[in-house]
Amino acid sequence: MLQKRKRWLISLFTAILLFTIGTSVMADDHEDHDDDDAKYEYYQKSGDDEEEEDEWDQEQQAPFTAEQQNEYWNIWSREPRNNPNNPLPITEPTEVKVLAETRETKLYLIPGDGQLLVSAEALAGALDADLKVYPKSKIAQMKKGEIELIIKAGSNAAFVNGIKTPMPIKATAYENSLYFPISVGANAFGYRVSWDSQKSVLILKAIKGR
Repeated sequence: MLQKRKRWLISLFTAILLFTIGTSVMADDHEDHDDDDAKYEYYQKSGDDEEEEDEWDQEQQAPFTAEQQNEYWNIWSREPRNNPNNPLPITEPTEVKVLAETRETKLYLIPGDGQLLVSAEALAGALDADLKVYPKSKIAQMKKGEIELIIKAGSNAAFVNGIKTPMPIKATAYENSLYFPISVGANAFGYRVSWDSQKSVLILKAIKGR
């Protein structure tokens, strides 16, 4: 009788123990499952946030596209662009009459790539500017008043009082002279360029306030 009761107590204790262990394991499994769900939701949320941040960064870093203004042969926009289809007043190299303020002279102009090219020597004479040429390096230095303009053959950069500024096309060496867009030289020294089609005269007029 005592042994039978002892066996019954052992069986009851074993059952209680197994039930307790099983409940604990199930609870742990449920907690682990909850943790996995929480981690999944976190990484999923983090991924969405990263995508949103990437989209925002792309929107912020996207280049601002503004409507490009027209480029003209007689206006130096000081931007690195050019319109090779600019309608020019002449279609072949020609010596044209020039009226610079009250002075009348002639300039040999070369049309090309939507620009009118003039030699540094000729433009300096028309504007009464000082000129120094360095033949070996093909550099021209023009000065008038407080303005200094430096250009170099093969380069589309002009230096105005030491500030590097883009030209519409590169300066070129022709017949031992350095040619560059007339708009660059004239505008740099404060002159507006226009063409009188009735008289076939190029007009260089000082801009007021310069």
